[in-house]
Amino acid sequence: MWDDPVEIKTPARGDAWDFVVTVWCSWCAQPKTDNGLDLAAEINTTRRMVQRRIHTVVRATARQFLPHLPAEAEDAVNERLAAVFLAPVHDCEDVTVRCTVQAWVAPSEEVRERQRELYQGLIEDHAKLEKTRSRVARLGEERDLWVPFFEKSEENWRSRHAVKLADVGAAEVMEIMERLREEKAEEFLETLNRVMSAQQQVNVFDLVKNSESVLRFALKQLGVHVPEPSTQLPWEDA
Repeated sequence: MWDDPVEIKTPARGDAWDFVVTVWCSWCAQPKTDNGLDLAAEINTTRRMVQRRIHTVVRATARQFLPHLPAEAEDAVNERLAAVFLAPVHDCEDVTVRCTVQAWVAPSEEVRERQRELYQGLIEDHAKLEKTRSRVARLGEERDLWVPFFEKSEENWRSRHAVKLADVGAAEVMEIMERLREEKAEEFLETLNRVMSAQQQVNVFDLVKNSESVLRFALKQLGVHVPEPSTQLPWEDA
């Protein structure tokens, strides 16, 4: 037979808050003789003693745990109750009475409210993290699509004008990229001019002629459109 559940408020570790423990008791009385014993009366005789033992076990075990750890406390309480009530609670020549006890442990309402606020913040933080992860993944995919497009567009100066017909936003980005390349090219040429000015004893024509391939490569790396090299000197066509 099962008793109605009993609710016990018992202190958690630190005694600041309580655990709320709900206990169920299942009884089994086995007669050893045929003398017509009242089994319910035998159970009632031991019930009060068993309830006191249950309270003692629950209190001693639950207060080892902090008030926000009801699951851990519940496991420990049930393990201890199973050990305590493994043997019969009453055993005589006429009858054997056993009791099986199960407990549910919950936090107090004050602790539950604090936990609710904590987990609300954790849920919001997790949602923000997932949103950021999704956004970063999407940006990565867009980057992988745009980079080859821009690389291919750099090979033909007409690409910027063609893109304007299809996507103004992309064309604006390309214009910014081209402007940045031009600025870098100007900085490079200014540096080159200072180097050449410092070497006034060197024939400027020979310097430019011998360094043409290096200069051409540097300008291409900066994204500046460079015409194909000519095999003829300007005055040969004159």
